[in-house]
Amino acid sequence: MRRSFPSFAIVFLLFGSTTLFAVPHSDFDRIVDFSVTLKSLAAAATGAVPVPTDRMVILSGTVSDVTILDTKEATFKVRVELITGEWIGTDEVKSYTCSVDFAGPEFFKVFPARPPRTATPGVIGSNSRVLIVGRPTGIVTALTGLKEVLIDGAYVRSVE
Repeated sequence: MRRSFPSFAIVFLLFGSTTLFAVPHSDFDRIVDFSVTLKSLAAAATGAVPVPTDRMVILSGTVSDVTILDTKEATFKVRVELITGEWIGTDEVKSYTCSVDFAGPEFFKVFPARPPRTATPGVIGSNSRVLIVGRPTGIVTALTGLKEVLIDGAYVRSVE
């Protein structure tokens, strides 16, 4: 009987766990809008479409700028510019950006005021490829003078 228990546990975990923890797509779709991309957010920043503020979004891109807004660990706040692009034909690249604010002590070590000289796991700086989860909140004017959608960041992860 003791020998069969581990086998039973493995079979249960492989087959039984998928039905126990299944979440209907409709539940997830009420929380996350997978149709939103940096390209669609760029269109929203120009007023072509409304800013999608009703659900969370998941975006991937490259960090092009990190601006620390509050350096104290307890009230830490940082604004990150996220950028991606696409080729138009063979000789033109179109870029799309948005700004993402991360606030709270959990981001203090993720976005250090002085990035380490050598790559450190979990530390994000300029040129890091990232995946973020957040909620669009409105439109801001970037340092470049262009309008961008502002995201209230909830999670960030390096994907390098």
